[in-house]
Amino acid sequence: MTEALGTDPSTATAADREALLALDAEHLWHPWSPTRVNPDTVVAVAGQGCEVEDADGRRYLDAKSSGFNATLGYGCREVVDAVGAQLSRLMTYDLGEGSTAPAVRLARRIAELADPPLTRTFFCNSGSEGVEAAIRIVRFYHAALGRPERSTVVSLRGAYHGSTLGAAACAPAPSPVSDEVGPPGFASVPGPEGDGGPEGVAPLRAHLEAHGDRTAAVLIEPVQARGVRVLPDDYLRAVRELCDRHGVLLVLDEVTTGFGRTGEMFGHQHSGVRPDVLVTGKGLTAGYMSLAAVTTTEHVFGVFDRNKARAGFVHGHTHSGHAAACAAGLAVLDVLEERRLVSNARERGAQLLAELEGARSATSVLDVRGRGLLVAVEMDDPRRASAVRRAMREAGVLARRTGASIVLAPPLIVTAAETERISTALTTAVRS
Repeated sequence: MTEALGTDPSTATAADREALLALDAEHLWHPWSPTRVNPDTVVAVAGQGCEVEDADGRRYLDAKSSGFNATLGYGCREVVDAVGAQLSRLMTYDLGEGSTAPAVRLARRIAELADPPLTRTFFCNSGSEGVEAAIRIVRFYHAALGRPERSTVVSLRGAYHGSTLGAAACAPAPSPVSDEVGPPGFASVPGPEGDGGPEGVAPLRAHLEAHGDRTAAVLIEPVQARGVRVLPDDYLRAVRELCDRHGVLLVLDEVTTGFGRTGEMFGHQHSGVRPDVLVTGKGLTAGYMSLAAVTTTEHVFGVFDRNKARAGFVHGHTHSGHAAACAAGLAVLDVLEERRLVSNARERGAQLLAELEGARSATSVLDVRGRGLLVAVEMDDPRRASAVRRAMREAGVLARRTGASIVLAPPLIVTAAETERISTALTTAVRS
């Protein structure tokens, strides 16, 4: 069995797959599920472009970019080479007492890409950790200004901001233990319905009118990744106005939508809204390394800088700003710009939505929605969505199921032909 696990991916066999699954069932605890692997589990051994290959030698078009993070697809030589070069030179160094060239340069690149006045970046390891850092930033910010009672973070119901304790407390999902382990200091309100007209912001307005003096920040995603709920641009602008009126910071969670996914560099740029704190991850390193960023305005950073004795930001991680991860981020940004992949996301996303219009005629389809290369087809039942996902896989296309929705988020390098292959597989599956 040990020999099988060391087999060259190009010569992997069904026996290798069975050996891996046997060890998997014995030792590996998979995220998001208490269950063991099953015979349908994809054991990925290699990838190139938008495709992954399993241990049986079958290739799939990955229309979900692994976990929405493989935005440049697989085997991107520029990123691989950049990481290798940095690892051979200096894998990392503790940013708590020093600095590295990749971290400095990536922070500057993010400031150049983000809308002013977002200029100051704190690095961490994952999107969940980025949200945790943002929560601490907004609470310490108000404490430094002599308002420690402003500690509540308000989010929208049905959103998803991560799986660590504080991030999961933002709009928590139903759980038999959520009430027992959830920390205090969080609130959620309904988001906009329909087109998100003037009344869509009413629940948040009412909450801030009643509790604004105890609220630190509003935390929202421009596009809710869970089910792909696109927040209308007018809604985001109204939220920004409410935050300004009540002295509340606006935190935008763009872990999924940042770095081109929606057809703009950042999802909030569709609306012109500028946050006080921006959290990014996934697409920052395109899945090649683990890295997330929390970018704030100079004003927010300045409050900490002027109040070191009172509220210095005592927070960090061993691998904050890991040098090789930052080198990956720099290479990813180069590829995004050189290949015009943000524009490609916009064009291929429009193509995907247009081609999926044909799926609306199926009686089981309730909605087709999305922005850029983040698209959902909502079915009338989660079990039917599971069947559609299985049928797509049999057709050689991997998609994600979230509740009753099939979610598509292919790599930003996806071609027109590959986009058509995705839409054809899904449309055929919902009609069968």
